Parts: sequence; C-alpha cells; structure tokens
Amino acid sequence: MNRYYDSHFDKQIVTIYPGEFYSTSESEMISTVLGSCISIALFDADAQIGGLNHFMLAKDSRIEGDYGEKLMGKFGEYAIELLIKDLVEKGARISRLSAKVFGGGNIFNLPSNVGSQVGEANSRFAFEFLQQKNIPVLSQNTGGPHSRKIFFDPLTGKVFMKFINRTVVDNNIAADLAADLMEKEKKYAEKIEKIEFARVRDLFA
Repeated sequence: MNRYYDSHFDKQIVTIYPGEFYSTSESEMISTVLGSCISIALFDADAQIGGLNHFMLAKDSRIEGDYGEKLMGKFGEYAIELLIKDLVEKGARISRLSAKVFGGGNIFNLPSNVGSQVGEANSRFAFEFLQQKNIPVLSQNTGGPHSRKIFFDPLTGKVFMKFINRTVVDNNIAADLAADLMEKEKKYAEKIEKIEFARVRDLFA
C-alpha cells in the first residue's frame, strides 16, 4: 500500500496492490492497476464509507500454503468478505452496500482453454458472489484486452477509470507499478495453466 498527494484530484491517493484492500470515510481516493485481476468497490452511500479490494484469483482450492490476511486477500472468496467486514466495523451496513466491478482483462492473450481464462473466471466469480450477498452492482467494466487504472472516491462511490495500452504505458501511470502487477499476474496464469494440464493428464491416465 502506498500513499501520495495527487494535484488533479486535490486529494491523497491510497494505492493498493494485489491481495490488499482499503476502506475509509475520509476525503481521499483509492487506486489500483488491474490486468486479469478484479477490484470490487463497495460503498454505503448513507454512511459515506467505501472501500476497494484487489484479488488475483477467484478461489484458493488449487493453491497450497498457510494463509495470512494478505495472502487470503489475493483470492476473491476471501477478499470480498475481508472488505465487507472492514466496512461494517467502520459503520457501514451490509444491507446498504452497493458495488462496482472492474478488471478481468485477458491481457496475455491466453487461449480460451487455458485455466478457463483467468480474467473471465475472476469476473464471473465476482458477480456471482455479489448476487449471493444481495449486493447490487451499479456499474462494471470488465474483460477486454487492456489493463485498467482506477480511482475510487469512497464518499461518493464515483470511479474514474482509464485503459492502459498493452505496449505503451500512459505517462501519468507509474510504469514500474504496472509492470510489477502484470508480471505477478503472468506468473499466476502460468501456474494455473500447469495445474490445468496436470488435471487433464490425470483424467486420461
């Protein structure tokens, strides 16, 4: 997590990374860069409290290891619950929460049979989970071939988004941040591909 002042918004910007989430009732913006990852912005308009998460995979059923909160936050099934819990502790009510969903791009041009398309699987999970929680999705921008950078205003629920060209990173975006996130997502995609192929071999062994 990183914090800096942005003259365009005239506010402090809190940047979150994969596996992180942040919520606040202060006049500040929350930002992140997304490829195949998903970010869900949740907010309680009445209480003027909002938060954003950033998860890399929908579920952890194929990944082994011990889980701390940050690692859990990399998986959608935990990331949404963690954010909801944090918002409620700050005074939000689940019954008043609304959502906006972003990300889930196919930025690596993976074939459709690889890992069921990481971005597509992440997007599908996010919408299904929110539906189960009866949290309405007011807007969304998912899929496609490009990365995104989003800025979320937790007090108003507004989201400002820009696409990042695959080959040319916008000068206003930290290139090292985008490259770092994209490299992490690529490694996860490769890991899923290996696991998927191993599963197929097992079925036909």
